[in-house]
Amino acid sequence: MKVIFVNNYPMDGAWELWKKREFPAHHLWGATQLQEYGIDVDILPHEKFRFSKTLSNKIKLLGDLDQQIRILFRKPDYDLVYSAHDLTTSLLALLRSVGIFRKPVVAIMHRSFNDNFFGSLFVHLFVNKHDRLICLSSRIRDQLRDRFGVSEKKMCVIEWAIDLSFYKYESSNGASSTQYEATESRIFISVGKTGRDYQTLIEAFDGINYSLKIYGVEKNILPASDLPTNVTLPASEGKSNSFLPFDELLKEYQRAYVITIPLDIPPQKVDTVTLIGLTSLLEAMAMGKAVIMTRNRQIGIDVEKEGIGIFVEPGDVEGWKKAISYLGTHPEIALEMGHRARQLCEGKYDLKNFAAKLAGFLKETINTCTSI
Repeated sequence: MKVIFVNNYPMDGAWELWKKREFPAHHLWGATQLQEYGIDVDILPHEKFRFSKTLSNKIKLLGDLDQQIRILFRKPDYDLVYSAHDLTTSLLALLRSVGIFRKPVVAIMHRSFNDNFFGSLFVHLFVNKHDRLICLSSRIRDQLRDRFGVSEKKMCVIEWAIDLSFYKYESSNGASSTQYEATESRIFISVGKTGRDYQTLIEAFDGINYSLKIYGVEKNILPASDLPTNVTLPASEGKSNSFLPFDELLKEYQRAYVITIPLDIPPQKVDTVTLIGLTSLLEAMAMGKAVIMTRNRQIGIDVEKEGIGIFVEPGDVEGWKKAISYLGTHPEIALEMGHRARQLCEGKYDLKNFAAKLAGFLKETINTCTSI
């Protein structure tokens, strides 16, 4: 069995970095382990024809025209198209539904949609034309079923997982025990740029006796003179932003006391927001760190129920202050939350589990979704 794997960001480059052990495998959505289950994977170069790529950016509803057109004209040497993002394969799914494209198309769903005319139209024309859908949480599956009438038989829930081999962990996580004893050594960090609400987080740290480091923003959130003295945006050497190479970022995770994940979720998007923050949450868990996180109801991991962190409602400065102060003054609880988080990863959110479920779902799709 052979599949073509596509995504909305370059998988060919990610694959090469993974082979060099410079990039974790979970960003390739299980593709690196499918061969263990008798499934060969072919990855197209992300860009070949600049014109079709530019056109894709203008006509987003039709997905990645550059990759899809190349798949259309390939020899029939593959059995299925596996897309890590449903929008990437919109055109192929539509053509599949009218019999022009003959191969099954499976896509991962990262979100639901607005329950209105345009949301319903998009789901009907494109999303529901895929042969099968992999939902990253049960909430996404339930919304697609209950709001838009997508058949539950077409969907499965496979929660994303992490490549634990990249995230080394010991009971102390390589950090000095003083990290959990001395107040001045309790450094909170935050990583990421997509959908982040750093303004609220910075305001919450104003006047608190703990330090915050923010990595991943492209430019200063506020003028340096306006930042509280305990908040910094460390820049990687030779760069004007706070992005860090992966190996350096892991060191920062190791030094961190708690990981903070502030998310920008407007009230009108509570039920339709994407899974922003999930990568940072899984990385914190893999590193054995407690988290404070804006509640994203689309994510299937309940950090409070699992005992690995604290939720804060969107835009709640006082909620952040209370959570920071609580974990800051209860180091034994923060340490125990981190232990539980790593154990949860090892038992449930290991990439091996994701790949095994994915392989079974793709094989079942081939067996049941014959050519139109």
